[in-house]
Amino acid sequence: MSLKSEFQKSNLPYLLVAFLVALGLWYTLNAREEIERVVDVRIDYKGLPPGLIVTGGQINKVSVRFRGPKELLRSMTTRELSYTMDLSGVTAGRNVIPLTTSYKPPELRAYEVLEVTPSRMILEVDKIMEKSLPVKVTLRASPAASSVTLKDVVVEPKQVTVRGPAAAVASLKDISAEVPVDLDAEGRAVTEQVALLAPTSVEIMPQTVTVTWRLDVRRRTLSLQRDVLFEAEGTGVTVEPASVNLLVSVPQALVRDSTYLTQFQVAVPAAAALPLP
Repeated sequence: MSLKSEFQKSNLPYLLVAFLVALGLWYTLNAREEIERVVDVRIDYKGLPPGLIVTGGQINKVSVRFRGPKELLRSMTTRELSYTMDLSGVTAGRNVIPLTTSYKPPELRAYEVLEVTPSRMILEVDKIMEKSLPVKVTLRASPAASSVTLKDVVVEPKQVTVRGPAAAVASLKDISAEVPVDLDAEGRAVTEQVALLAPTSVEIMPQTVTVTWRLDVRRRTLSLQRDVLFEAEGTGVTVEPASVNLLVSVPQALVRDSTYLTQFQVAVPAAAALPLP
C-alpha cells in the first residue's frame, strides 16, 4: 500500500467528522433564519346559542401574516388552513369580536403570528321569530296586469309558517304568491303550484301552495287599418281591397302598446290565388 493511500485512510475519520460539523453548522444557520409569509385561513363557526341567528358581518376567511423558521416554512403543507370561531358568547345585537394574533390555528402554533387582517369582526345577531301568516295571491308584473282582475281565488293551504330574524319576520303581514297574466286563459279556471315570495333571510314552510284562479280582463274595442298582405307576391295577382279596417278587442292597458298591436295583421294565403276550375 502506498504512502498516499495510508495517509487518506488514516485521515478518513477526521474528514467525516469535519463534514458532519459543517453540515450541522449549515443546518443550524438555516434553521435559525426566519422568514415571513401571508396565508389565507378559512373561518368556521360553532356554538351559536339556540334561538339566535347571524344576520350580518360574517366573514369566510382572514389573512394571517406570520414568521417562522425557513426550513419549516418550506415543508409546510399547502392544504387549506382553517380556524373554528366559538360564538357561544354572542348576544342579540351588535357583537365586536377582535381578531388578534392570539387566534392561531393548530397548524400554525410553531410560528409567530404577526398580523391578522381584518383585525376585528362585527357580527349582527338577532333573535329567531316564528309565526303563521296568510297567503296573498297577486298578479305577476306584466304590461297587461293593470287591465286584469283575479276572480274566484282559492289557496291551499291558506296559512303558512315563516321563521327567521325577528327584525324581518315582525314586519311581515302576509306572504305573496304571484300568478302569471295569461290572456289566453281569460275566463277559465287555472290551477297551479305557486312558489311563495319572502325575504331571503326568512324560511317559509311549505314553500309552495296550490292556487286556483280565473282572470277577468277589462277590454276596449279598437278599429285598426291594416294593409292586406299577399303571400304569393310577384305572381301578377292583385288583391282588392288593398287595406281593411279591423275591429279588435284589446286589454285596456295595451290600447297604446304599439308592439302588442302589430300582431293584428291580415294576410291572404297563396292558395287563394289559384285559378278557379
